[in-house]
Amino acid sequence: MSTSLEAIRLSPTEIRERIARLPRVPLAFTPTPLEEVPRLSEALGGPRILIKRDDLTGFAFGGNKVRAMEFRLAHVKAHGYDAFVLVNIGQSNHARLHAAACARLGIKMVIVKPGPKGERVTGNLLLNHITGAEIVETGTTDPAELEKILDDTLDDLRRRGYKPYASTREPFSPIAGTIAFTEASIELVGQLTDLGATCSRVFLVGGTSAAGLALGGKLLGAPYRVHAVSVGGSKEALLKSELTLSNRVATEVLDLPPLMTGDDFAVFDEYVGSRYGDATPEVREAIRLTARTEGIFLDPVYTGKAMSGLIGEIRKGHVGKDETVVFVHTGGTPIIFAYDGALANL
Repeated sequence: MSTSLEAIRLSPTEIRERIARLPRVPLAFTPTPLEEVPRLSEALGGPRILIKRDDLTGFAFGGNKVRAMEFRLAHVKAHGYDAFVLVNIGQSNHARLHAAACARLGIKMVIVKPGPKGERVTGNLLLNHITGAEIVETGTTDPAELEKILDDTLDDLRRRGYKPYASTREPFSPIAGTIAFTEASIELVGQLTDLGATCSRVFLVGGTSAAGLALGGKLLGAPYRVHAVSVGGSKEALLKSELTLSNRVATEVLDLPPLMTGDDFAVFDEYVGSRYGDATPEVREAIRLTARTEGIFLDPVYTGKAMSGLIGEIRKGHVGKDETVVFVHTGGTPIIFAYDGALANL
């Protein structure tokens, strides 16, 4: 069985044609650059590092999620929904980008916000206010209470005449990013070919994007292995998620068998720190080093943590100094401004 699965290949045209069967709205500026960062590489004593600049997807401060929204919000529109409801924290990149996209598409945006009421309005939360998103202040992080508040919010929207889409409950929503980055793998492989570079590892935040880059890379026969860095949660849970996402896209979108296995990913949870959002000393160093060698800004929740994973693996000798490695910058710039206390004295 494994031999037949390993032999499955699709051309870029075949991948694009199968994905093109889905509805889509144009939002992202692509292709995003693949940028050489020689001063960062030198500071770490090798390897050669290239950064895939998905912070430059252009829409509403950019980020990897812009690619995902092209499919998710097209799905919302195609099924007649006119309100998008998201349960997410005030500093969520996901919420900020969807609030902006819903404003552009004429969809009502509602954020059910866990955590304390009356948070300082800065960073992504400030942008949510500017776009006119309706924010439901819950004052809780209890999952059961949040589900009840979500139910009440959906009922209220229906009474007001809306057809609401509950993103956290819809089965298509989780795989939109994986679909987008299965396609984005074509872009990355083409850029590496143009550079004459052979990439052995791709480092990024674990999640839907990592799942798509791994699936696309495998279908294209690319030599890289995706290295997914957890920002909260165990490596076991992350690997399970990556496999579920990538195999759902393989079977539900590309008409293939579930060909992804644990060997297709390297996953890490040792860089999380005490919790999600913990700006560890390693994260702070990664942010400082990247900014002061390359003028590229990373955030303390996602990209800083992923870069701390890459730096950590280099220093442990797990990444060869003669290798070529891609780091995917997934965006998240506005979060930086909510971490002024943690980052002011880098």
